[in-house]
Amino acid sequence: MKHAKPDQLCASIALALLLAAGPAAAADTAAEPAGDQGQAASPSVTQLDSVEVTARGIRETLQKTPLPVTAISEEAIERRGLVDLRDVANMTPGFSFRSTFGRYQDAPVIRGMSNMSPPASNDINTNASLFIDGIYVNGDMSSFGLENIAQVEVLRGPQAAAFGRSTFAGAVNYITRRPGSAPGGKLTLGAGNHGQEKLGLYYAGGTEDGRFGYEASVNKRGNDSLFYNAASGRKDLGGSETLSAMGAIAWSPTDNLDIVARVSRQKTRDEHVAITLIGSDKNNCYLPTQTPNPNDPPNYMVSRTKGYYCGTLPLPDEWRIHTNGFLAKGLMPGLKSDATRTSVKIDYNFDNGWLLSAITGINRQERYSALDQSYDAVPALVVPAGPVNITVPGALQTFGLNRSKDWSQGLRLSSDQERDLAGLIGAYYYQAEGLPGYTGDLGTGVPVRSDPGNKTVNRAVYGQLRWHINDKWTTSLEARYAEDELSLNGSNSAVVSGVAYTRNYSASAKYYSFTPRWTLSYQATENVNLFGLVAKGNKPGGFNTFAYDARLTDQASADLIAQGLNKVHEEEVTNYELGIKSDWLDNTLRLNANVYQIDWENQGLTVSGTAYQRNGTPYVNTYTVNVGETRIRGFELEGQWAFAPGWLASVVYAFTDSEIQKFFSADQADLLSDASNPNPNASSPLANVAGHKSPFVPRNKLTVGLAYAGELANGWGYDANWDTTYEGARYIQVHNLAKFGASTLSNLRLSLTPNESWRISAYVTNVFDDDTPQGGLRYLSFTAPRIMVPNAAPATGYSSVQQRDFGISAPMPRMFGVEVNYRF
Repeated sequence: MKHAKPDQLCASIALALLLAAGPAAAADTAAEPAGDQGQAASPSVTQLDSVEVTARGIRETLQKTPLPVTAISEEAIERRGLVDLRDVANMTPGFSFRSTFGRYQDAPVIRGMSNMSPPASNDINTNASLFIDGIYVNGDMSSFGLENIAQVEVLRGPQAAAFGRSTFAGAVNYITRRPGSAPGGKLTLGAGNHGQEKLGLYYAGGTEDGRFGYEASVNKRGNDSLFYNAASGRKDLGGSETLSAMGAIAWSPTDNLDIVARVSRQKTRDEHVAITLIGSDKNNCYLPTQTPNPNDPPNYMVSRTKGYYCGTLPLPDEWRIHTNGFLAKGLMPGLKSDATRTSVKIDYNFDNGWLLSAITGINRQERYSALDQSYDAVPALVVPAGPVNITVPGALQTFGLNRSKDWSQGLRLSSDQERDLAGLIGAYYYQAEGLPGYTGDLGTGVPVRSDPGNKTVNRAVYGQLRWHINDKWTTSLEARYAEDELSLNGSNSAVVSGVAYTRNYSASAKYYSFTPRWTLSYQATENVNLFGLVAKGNKPGGFNTFAYDARLTDQASADLIAQGLNKVHEEEVTNYELGIKSDWLDNTLRLNANVYQIDWENQGLTVSGTAYQRNGTPYVNTYTVNVGETRIRGFELEGQWAFAPGWLASVVYAFTDSEIQKFFSADQADLLSDASNPNPNASSPLANVAGHKSPFVPRNKLTVGLAYAGELANGWGYDANWDTTYEGARYIQVHNLAKFGASTLSNLRLSLTPNESWRISAYVTNVFDDDTPQGGLRYLSFTAPRIMVPNAAPATGYSSVQQRDFGISAPMPRMFGVEVNYRF
């Protein structure tokens, strides 16, 4: 692995400064490049334009909105070549988005609010959510591209008052334009190394009076296999493809009424992600120690530690995934998804300035996955069972299909926002339901029907009151009262030792929440706004569905339910914040900054536990339980400076200190066990990880950018864009021992515009070929010899366990290519 991260950052800055030396071929008059906050290009204007956002359900100026919001315009998306949410994260302070499993089990980290481990079941919600035109999107966020998006708004901190459930760390809202508002078409063609391809066709039109408009688009993007798979003997890892189509109409039958209907379909096809164990022989700390008793077999250990890795995790020597096993059963290794989304928005503008809005969303999605969960191409699971081991071929290679549908209905009435006293009230209903799918493994290769029977109903009322006290002071109060009703009425089927079993189950839970937000802002000068806020947020509860797994004995399932491990309760956060939004130097310099503290209570954390299967073999699984508390303090900065005609410099920085205040981890106790305390349990002082930092959270993250737009002597326009993102080291788990190293990613994009119709771009991403892993997980080895460790107190005796290992996912390689856009 490369370690010259600071050198890469310095080289990036040096190259940017070299670029700033000035283009020799430029004409004297240069156009200013539009920045990320939406400013428009103009040959004679160097000021930063005003930007409007809809972060609180109303249109207001970004610089006067008393919330930490990042707005990225359509022009900035095109100019910088942004593709999906991973690119958006690099343009946003305090937003880290790394994909351990590709476009699967997305776990965005906003303001240090990370999941301590991947969710224990699909019913456990993420900490931040994606919305399209204010409508909640269920599914993996990274699948959605930025094609034909008018603006991206990233809201940091709890957003439950305005956006509702699953936004207690933040919310991302993709905003589309009104169909027909920008008549014309756009054709996009792109190609690059690693088989990159991009195709897009968009067209919009309508009547001259604007009463009727329409738009339609089709898009395709993807790349060939990126990584060689030593287990299959060919390159078959990391390839991806996304196909999408969209159609929308807008109709204003009267001057007061406007109706927008939109439908979209998206399919993704991804090869298996490149992720492999580094090998337990790489462990360098807390290693198992053999007992000194000469009568004990050599695999008997003094304590419960299974070994660990301390320091920066290395990349595996090679990538190994058992893709051939899936192909032999006629299955595609990797991921597939299919989503259909429909929405209708109706706005009625009253003559007195009031607005009544109704928003309906109907979504249906399915996701297929076929994953080698040995992460090491191990074809069979070997389970000790007395004097004879049980070998289960294909048990580590699993596949399944998850299907779901959801619909939402919102109704909102807002008053005239131009008045000193203004507000809104609304009601919201959301229903999501799991649909029948299937699961299986390569032991038989036969899918077994699964009916999750999970259903979520959310009902909420909310409101906002804003008061312009005088020319300087403004305050607002928002609040949402919500009820979450969760139910499980399904069945799970499995085959154990050749015998088919089915377990029917039923469970329910109901939660109530009140999430207010209060803001106070002071307009110190025309261009300087100071604000403070206090906000509460909540994360919906859910179920640990493994408690109902058909593989478990009836007694094992009953024990898990009796312990309450089948349910996960709601989590709560309180956010305190002070900020400043300011424009300086005749509106050529924009600086927005804020400091905050978040108190996170009733935190859901994953703990491991053993339950017995019907064939008598133990099965270790993870469960989410509400046992944690975390305190997060941070500082965020966004800046843009149009320091000369045509030039724009930008900076995005975040310092995040996410510290665990309360959590007892059985894994931590195992790790620290020794001869003096060989078998501590989760209640032991050794299990305490208070004071440790949250995993997957970089302490520092910095993005610097430099852009220039000018005109050649022949009248052609051109622009150059450079950005570099430095992301600090991230711990892989709460033990704060193994970590991913710091990364420095640089991107360069050069574009020519011969006229208003054509734009030709060349780009390089990851210019210096940074090889920091995308992500990884603490795991167990399936190839190293099993060891015997003491059972956790108060139990006695020994149990056979696997040694510790770590799965590491591959970094994205350097990518380059060309892209041609034609507007007509």
